[in-house]
Amino acid sequence: MFSLGESSMNPSPQVSRAAHAAGVSDRFLYWFGRSGRRYLFTRAGDGALADFGAGVAIAVSGDTVIWCGEVETLARFPATSAVRQASVYVHLLSPTPAERRTVIEDLRPSADCSMRLAA
Repeated sequence: MFSLGESSMNPSPQVSRAAHAAGVSDRFLYWFGRSGRRYLFTRAGDGALADFGAGVAIAVSGDTVIWCGEVETLARFPATSAVRQASVYVHLLSPTPAERRTVIEDLRPSADCSMRLAA
């Protein structure tokens, strides 16, 4: 499902060598923002959004980020929406609202930008 290797502008998923060695290749992913900064995300299981407090969430369909925002906003989407049906990853390492907003703006998908995973 996910591959190892160098990142490219192609949004194909890649994992860190540490996650691969630990046998959790699809659980922890580094996503690059447009700034080039990378952010560590954890895959959230079905119904797990309620377990997370303040954080940034991304919804991924295939290898593409289709939505990025606050975890609590994602939790309000209907369960049948495309965003909630996608794979969901959360970033919990930005404790303040300002830091979360910076991450969201850096990762938010746009028509002229490809998101990519950091290896």
